[in-house]
Amino acid sequence: MLTLFVAGIVYFLSKGQIASTAPAQPTDYERFAREVMYEVRGGRPIPKAVDPAIQQVFDTMAPASVRREDGGALTFEHIGPTQPGANLPHIQSVVVRAADGQGVSLALSILGGNAEVVGVARVDPIAAVPLGKEPRQ
Repeated sequence: MLTLFVAGIVYFLSKGQIASTAPAQPTDYERFAREVMYEVRGGRPIPKAVDPAIQQVFDTMAPASVRREDGGALTFEHIGPTQPGANLPHIQSVVVRAADGQGVSLALSILGGNAEVVGVARVDPIAAVPLGKEPRQ
């Protein structure tokens, strides 16, 4: 009986149906996105990209204001799972925007303490709001 129980646990772990680590928090995804953008804006390639094509896609999709240091301060917004309902809760999106409202979405995977960039997408720009002119609530 014990052998059957252990075999079942091993099977479900191998299929990813039992989590072996606690899921990452939204702040973990934002922190990793900040690390990625620090490297990119420093002139280095995207760190921990799962495929070299990620860099090529980023270079064509990400606006210059996001890629370069002279684009101003960046904002980071955790969006959530890239495919809600799929069995991939560890892959989540963070939208990175420059001061001019241009942005890019990074699909990030954090699983078992390992963080990777698994995708990039351009996002619609938003109107830039000058500092000190934020709408009143």
